Amino acid sequence: MRNVNIAILGCGNVGKYVVKNLFELRNFIKEKFFLDINLKKVLVKDKQKERIVDGFKIPHHLLTTRFSEIIESSPDIVVELIGDLENSRTYIRECLNRGIKVVTANKLVLTFDDEIFQNPNVFFDASVGGGIPIIRTIINSVPDDIYEITGILNGTTNFILSSMEEGKDFQESLELAKKLGYAEPDPSFDINGTDAAQKICILSALVFGIRMRPNEILKEGISFITKLDIDFAREFGYSIRSIAISRKKRYEGEEKLEVAVYPALIPSDSPLAQVKGNLNAVVIKGKRIGELFLKGEGAGGNPTSLSVIADIIEASLTYKESRREFSPPNDKIVHHDMMVSKFYVRLSVVDKPGVLAKIADSFGKNSVSIESVLQKGRGGTVNEPVPIFIITHECLEKNIKRALEECSGLDVVLQAPFYLRIYQ
Repeated sequence: MRNVNIAILGCGNVGKYVVKNLFELRNFIKEKFFLDINLKKVLVKDKQKERIVDGFKIPHHLLTTRFSEIIESSPDIVVELIGDLENSRTYIRECLNRGIKVVTANKLVLTFDDEIFQNPNVFFDASVGGGIPIIRTIINSVPDDIYEITGILNGTTNFILSSMEEGKDFQESLELAKKLGYAEPDPSFDINGTDAAQKICILSALVFGIRMRPNEILKEGISFITKLDIDFAREFGYSIRSIAISRKKRYEGEEKLEVAVYPALIPSDSPLAQVKGNLNAVVIKGKRIGELFLKGEGAGGNPTSLSVIADIIEASLTYKESRREFSPPNDKIVHHDMMVSKFYVRLSVVDKPGVLAKIADSFGKNSVSIESVLQKGRGGTVNEPVPIFIITHECLEKNIKRALEECSGLDVVLQAPFYLRIYQ
C-alpha cells in the first residue's frame, strides 16, 4: 500500500466535492489501486466559514489561509482549484519547483502559461468537459489517428439554445439559466464563446501538437440568435448548437487546421443535436477508431470532482519526465475567410416583386450558389419588412461575406443580413 499525501488549493463548489468524495471513496481507492490518499490541508480565504456539501461537513482542522502551511504539510500532490490566473500560476510553479505534482482544472492557466501546460507532472483532465473523460480518451488514443474534434463544450450556451427550442427567447432563456445555476451572474465568457475557445485550444494542442491562444482562432457568440432562426432551423431539419471544432483540412495542397467556436446549424438527427440542456458532448473522429461520442455533465461540482480524483490517482501511479512538446501556430491555422461551408442566411426585406432576383444576383456575382429559399408570411402593407431565409451550397466564407455586404447596399434589404454556418 502506497501512502499519498495531498493538499487542495480552493474550496469552492468543485473543491468541496473533491474533499467529500475523497473521504467517501478512500476505501475503494485502497482496494482497487493500493493507494492510501491522505488529505492534509485545504487552502481557503476564510477558515471560520462552515463548509457543508450534501450533508458532509468539511473538517475544520484541514483548513488554512496560508499557502506556507500547504507546503509544510509535505504533499506529494497539490490540487489547484482556485481558478484565477496569477495566484494559481504562482502556486502551481512553486509546487512544481519543489517536485510536487499538480492536478488542476484551471483553463486560464493552461491556456496562457506554456511552461505549466508543457510540464508532464501537471494533470488536467477536469479542465475540459467536467466529468466527461475527454482528455483522458485523447491521450490514450493512437498518435496521428485523430483528425477532428467537434464538441459542445459549454453547458450555459447549450442550455440557452435548448430553452429557445422550447419557445423562449434569448433573454428569457438566459435568465432561467441564471436562476437554475447554469449561468454565472456575468455570463459573458460563456455567451461570447471565450470559455469554449479556451477548451478547444487545450484539446488542439494535445491532439495536433499546435499551441494557440483563444484570440488566434475564430470565436463567435450566440447573443444574436433569434427565435426566427431556431424555428427556421427546425423546419428544415436542423438544430442550432454552439460548437467548438478543431480539424485537419487540406488547403492548396497543404495540411492545416480549422479551429473555431461558433453557433451552427446541425442536422437534427445527429448525435450533437440530441444534446440538450446543460450537457456537454464531444465527437472524436479518427482514421482507425472511426467516431467516438462522449456525452455527460460538463460542469458542476460532483462530476468535475470525479475527474479531479481520477487525475489524483493517475498522478499517484506515474512519474513523467519528458515535456509535452508543441509548435506555435505560425501559418498552420486556416483563416476563417478561407473556410468552406454551407451557410444559413436571414434577411429582412421589402415585400415586393423582384427582391429575390436582386439578392440572387448579388449571390451569383460572388460565386455563392443558393440551395433553397423560404419566405415566412407576407407584410400587411406594401413595403412592410418580411424575413427571407436562404440555405447556400458550399462556398468560401469570404464569398458569402462579400455577397451579404453587397446585399446590405440594396434598397430592398432593410437590416444587416445575418448568417450561420451549417456543420456537416
